[in-house]
Amino acid sequence: MRIAVDVDGVLLDLMITYCEVFNELYQTNYKKSDVTRWDFFDAWEIDESKTFEIFHRIYEKTSDVPFIDKDALNVLRELNKTNHIDIVSARTNKFKKHLKKKLGSHGIKKGTHYENLILVNDKPYDIKLRLEYDIYIDDSPHLAAAIRGQNNSILFLYDQPWNRQVNDGENIIRVKNWSGIHQKIKHLKVRNS
Repeated sequence: MRIAVDVDGVLLDLMITYCEVFNELYQTNYKKSDVTRWDFFDAWEIDESKTFEIFHRIYEKTSDVPFIDKDALNVLRELNKTNHIDIVSARTNKFKKHLKKKLGSHGIKKGTHYENLILVNDKPYDIKLRLEYDIYIDDSPHLAAAIRGQNNSILFLYDQPWNRQVNDGENIIRVKNWSGIHQKIKHLKVRNS
């Protein structure tokens, strides 16, 4: 199977760092659990361009962003033995070097854990579907909405506060950690064989 793995919210716990930077800049007390919408910046009364300035600042210092789940390393290695894994992120090529370095600092290596690092635009939100993977591991509620009507792809929706309003469906499966992802993919393979 061809599997696309997102980075932010799936491999890296970016919103923890985002809240820290935002709080320092604006003297607020936000936590990751306060990010209950994809477009959280509207509720926080900051415009989208300022929001992305903070994201870009963090991308340049990706070393500050914590890894989301220690099991991801082993699961990716196992899955990549029998599947084609690509890391697919909505970051610009400007930040590719920083991202490769961060993934490497956690031991995630090209050829062992993934085959390609693919960067796409952040909009339109369903742009990743154009790459036609069998499975997407992602945290985007917009990707969930786009994939819901398709029968040829499955989304493992990595549980985050900003996607809790998305209901599971036939091809949308909520996952809480990487060991759960591994079990569900093994189950899919058995069911489809």
